Amino acid sequence: MWFDLPSNTTINQKGAKTVNICITGHKQSSFTVILACMADGTKLPAVCIFKLKNVLKEKFPNSIYIRANEKGWVNEQEILWWVENVWTSRNRFGNPRSMLVLDSFRGHIVDSVKNRLVEKNTNMAVIPGGYTSKLQPLDVAINKSLNLR
Repeated sequence: MWFDLPSNTTINQKGAKTVNICITGHKQSSFTVILACMADGTKLPAVCIFKLKNVLKEKFPNSIYIRANEKGWVNEQEILWWVENVWTSRNRFGNPRSMLVLDSFRGHIVDSVKNRLVEKNTNMAVIPGGYTSKLQPLDVAINKSLNLR
């Protein structure tokens, strides 16, 4: 996500010579958002990863986790943290086994993540590259609408 998301549409009085657009001044600054949901549509808490040395001390809603790392991106460590703190905290309705569908992003398919999912009684299904538009509903319906650049 970008901090500045100026719209392609503006509204002003007819005949105006200029139209002011309010932005934060951080047009090149971004952060990463991890979104996930269960097969029944239940949303898991979102994770926002900022390019910072330390996690922000601000108060955020319980449905959002805030993380910080050097690049502000998802990496192997962030996925391992997500498995421990988001994936394993969901209600499994008494079923000890589950399946997690991930894309083929390198951070998802490293041995440490695979091993952690095995420890958590989770089978992993990996969507092959090039099949996002067919097999990844979050990328098609939600994530794509957020990537405006």
